[in-house]
Amino acid sequence: MGGAEILAIERAAFDAWPAAEVRALGGWRMRFNHGVTNRGSSVWPGPGGSELSLDGRIAAVERFYAERGAPACYQISAAADPPELDAALAARGYETHSPVSVEVSSVAAVAALATPDGFEARCSDGLSEDWFDVSGRQGRFRAEAVDVYRGMLGQLAGRAGFALVRAGGEPAAVGLGVAAPPWAGVFSMLTLPRFRGKRLGDAVLGALARWARDRGAERLYLQVETDNAPARRLYTRAGFLPRYAYHYRRQR
Repeated sequence: MGGAEILAIERAAFDAWPAAEVRALGGWRMRFNHGVTNRGSSVWPGPGGSELSLDGRIAAVERFYAERGAPACYQISAAADPPELDAALAARGYETHSPVSVEVSSVAAVAALATPDGFEARCSDGLSEDWFDVSGRQGRFRAEAVDVYRGMLGQLAGRAGFALVRAGGEPAAVGLGVAAPPWAGVFSMLTLPRFRGKRLGDAVLGALARWARDRGAERLYLQVETDNAPARRLYTRAGFLPRYAYHYRRQR
């Protein structure tokens, strides 16, 4: 995959996961989201000049996060600017963590995924309480972070799709789509434990793809931690292929 396409996905993903606070530093964007996900609470080092040297920018980042009681953290992909940033952070003792695979598929292929018998899958433009109960309250967020997550979702109004799979009317699985044609991103995939093993992830992905298709998207991207074997099996089965990777560098 060429650098231009990587940057296009990176820009779409940046816009799809808005932090509570974003501050520009040249082409970099310092994000603070009260600890809600690595993406939301890290620097996105996009291209663009700065009056500061690289060391000066790193120092400014460290001050920004220290003022908020958090360690400085960077999201490092092939689109990171400058290219020597990763090595510079390593030399300062920043640790690597949470390697991520960015995977891509066509909307048409994923839209063909079927919903298992006995379940209903729909994707709507509005955030329902049933969807939020599964994704927010029963998901991976700490209780104190649930309101931060809801606030982030509120910033996506008009470009988000909320996929919900029901079993006999009971919420069972969810996913979030964010459209930025020709791309659409897939986020917040979750199947409740008692419904796992029934291929409801396929149903969520199919519903999201059909929603994205109706909004002019042609390709889907998603970001999955490389050690999340069950999720990666689902995405491989659904036709997603790895395209590039990123990792985080966090201040010790």
